[in-house]
Amino acid sequence: MIQWIANIYSKGVRALRANETVAKKEIVIGVRELLEMIFNPKDLGAAFTPATRGQEGSEGHRLIISERPAGYQSEVPIEFHYSTDDYQLTVRGRIDGLLVMDEQLLVEEIKTTYIPVEKLQAGGYPIHEAQLKLYLYFVMAQNPETVVVGRLTYLNLDNLSERSFPIHLSPGEAAVFFQDLAETYLSHCRSCDSWRRIRNESLAGLWFPFRERRTGQDELMDMVTLALEQERDLFAEAATGIGKTIAVLYPTLKQLETSNRFSQVFFLTAKTAGKEILRKTVQTLQKQGLRLRTVFIEAKERVCFTPGAHCRPQNCPYAQDYYAKVAQVLPGLLEQELITPELVLDTARQGQVCPFELSLDLALQADLIVCDYNYVFDPGVYLRRFFLNTGRRDFVFLIDEAHNLVTRGREMYSASLSQRDLNRLRNELRAYEGKLAPVCEQVLAFFDNWRLELAESRRPGELLSHLPDMLEPALERLVAVLELILKERLALPLRDRIQEFYFNLTAFTRIASLVNEDYAIYVKQETATTEEPGGTEDSRKEPLRDNSDPDTDTVLLRLFCINPGPLLRKRLDQGRSAVFFSATLSPFDYFHELLGGGPDALTVCLYSPFPQETRLYLHVPGIDTRFRTRSQSAAKLARLITEFVTIHTGNYLIFFPSYTYLQTLAQLLKPMLTGKVVLTSQFPGMKDAQKQEFLRRVTATGTGRSNVGLAVLGGLFGEGVDLPGEELVGVLIVGPGLPVVSEEQELIRMYFEERNNTGFLFAYLIPGLIRVIQSAGRVFRTPEDKGVVVLVDDRFQDPNYQELLPSDWFMTGRVFTNPDYLEALRSFWEE
Repeated sequence: MIQWIANIYSKGVRALRANETVAKKEIVIGVRELLEMIFNPKDLGAAFTPATRGQEGSEGHRLIISERPAGYQSEVPIEFHYSTDDYQLTVRGRIDGLLVMDEQLLVEEIKTTYIPVEKLQAGGYPIHEAQLKLYLYFVMAQNPETVVVGRLTYLNLDNLSERSFPIHLSPGEAAVFFQDLAETYLSHCRSCDSWRRIRNESLAGLWFPFRERRTGQDELMDMVTLALEQERDLFAEAATGIGKTIAVLYPTLKQLETSNRFSQVFFLTAKTAGKEILRKTVQTLQKQGLRLRTVFIEAKERVCFTPGAHCRPQNCPYAQDYYAKVAQVLPGLLEQELITPELVLDTARQGQVCPFELSLDLALQADLIVCDYNYVFDPGVYLRRFFLNTGRRDFVFLIDEAHNLVTRGREMYSASLSQRDLNRLRNELRAYEGKLAPVCEQVLAFFDNWRLELAESRRPGELLSHLPDMLEPALERLVAVLELILKERLALPLRDRIQEFYFNLTAFTRIASLVNEDYAIYVKQETATTEEPGGTEDSRKEPLRDNSDPDTDTVLLRLFCINPGPLLRKRLDQGRSAVFFSATLSPFDYFHELLGGGPDALTVCLYSPFPQETRLYLHVPGIDTRFRTRSQSAAKLARLITEFVTIHTGNYLIFFPSYTYLQTLAQLLKPMLTGKVVLTSQFPGMKDAQKQEFLRRVTATGTGRSNVGLAVLGGLFGEGVDLPGEELVGVLIVGPGLPVVSEEQELIRMYFEERNNTGFLFAYLIPGLIRVIQSAGRVFRTPEDKGVVVLVDDRFQDPNYQELLPSDWFMTGRVFTNPDYLEALRSFWEE
């Protein structure tokens, strides 16, 4: 009897000898990972891959295995050890099937496909044969006295037909095949380790790049070092001007050199300005000898050369022959080390490759990866090559402007499904009525019931305690039918529309699988809204109609993630530490819960390092800016703004809670300020060029008169804009910036009110005052800056509001709420 089972579980070919004393680097890699390093398809995105493909493949495997004879062993784990002078390589895998027959040992590899099996040819899929050959060699090496043969089997998932191809390999041929693969892979490892030595030597000699450290930088760097050494999270609130980016990055890089617990750093930011600061910081360090591969990943839609086209070779020339072409450009790019989006775009255009995919391939060999939050956290677009079933945990996450991740997290983990879109899908695919109609009607039945319930109750929406039990299976059946339709040759643009709906539907089902007690589920009528983009507390949606015609109205099913913290935590657990830093991260309890901070997270709060005497914070009492009193207080507010911007010549920003309020005040201010200042207003939907023109006009110096920009709280100019010195000397903020009163803000309020009586605080007050503090931070950017921040609204007198403002806004000897604000302004500017 052949003792292959015991051999595979316990025996390995080990090249280590008892007298070997040289320490070798140990590497453990999976068979699939090893093969994917070497075998690539020809084109990028050559085939449509259904979301359910993995599940269908697993079911196909189980079907074949159930039909195999007695004694057939399935899913057999195996590992093989290969030693060189410098490496000990362990390759692990799982053999689909093993069977003893006729004194031979059969090794079977099973693959599933939708291609008719009669069209398959031997050698058609080299990576499949390579996987089987590896398993053949491993089994041969562990059973040298046994004849080992291979069989590559394909199962068609449409009709369950089966076809097999025998694979014969001598032990010598198998050994050469494996050794070629192993040495190719180890050659790559040697290259990476050589680079790591170069990088670490530069890091060992790296010093802090500025002659003097600002107040608070040493404390912040010490806390970052402590967090990384102890593998804990850190929440660092550091006021504008401390120099957060270098104070977080520098100690992280020093730890990268000395620690073997993490090998890559993700710098995550939601703003272009954050990426630009990081780029300049790395350039500064490079001048002092830093050798660091830094890759910037831009959003796919921002770098695509063929916008609107799908990533398929027949639609995009940059997807054709991608893998062969990218192999030619990667080495030269990696030599550049600081790999910016502009460099990637230029290289991709010259090499005729997709710039987005090129940046992802570069990131695999990067030390520092700079990207948006969603490439780590979003369940739809996160970087699977780093985080999907890799077993890796050697990351550090540096999360810039982390206060933004609360809202972004809610967006990433929420989803909607529209009855209107379902109706359009059914109408688009009438030709496939036999396949589509039954499953589409099953889903639509749920929406029809909700629509009728809302019409009968004359309510615009309804909160659900849970999703109907049979809804998710109905959605899965709809997904499966759409996958079958998409495999057919659909004419454009129909295919694109159907595929877009398919992706939206799979995104919804993905989120549905995450729904728990931190979610709210509701349905509401689908109607047009008049909500103003960028507004805050006074933006108003058009009321949802309660007298809707049930024959024409449709409803929307919404899965709203109220608390994204637990879901963010799951991704954070794939790293060693996470450093959350921002000028606004208090109260820490709020951010700790909503950002998924670890139970032993550290905190540090650092106030502005700039002299207090050059910063004036004033609250002007006597003006109520609530929505209901706007008309009564508008004239008084216009006079205040006029006095504020003319008492001292300079550049100013005035922040309003909404575009409507801004436009109302603009009409009052124009006649009052004509000939005295240059007035520029923000408007909805500004493009990048228009944003830059706004800033150019507002920050112009040497004009002899004031420049005033009217902007919206929480909009383009409230954060991520660096306006040092005379570019900006004053900010006036109208109102506390409370978010829009909407169904979702009310759901947030009710959720936290029920949990810990913090409903209004968590849903409205903290998010509003974060906008205020961020907007105020535009004024003070360097130690030499002198400027003023004026708050307008009687609510700023409330101790509950003032408690959430930075304590250094309240300077001893200065009155914060000051009716004699004009005298305070004059005295400040005359000092």
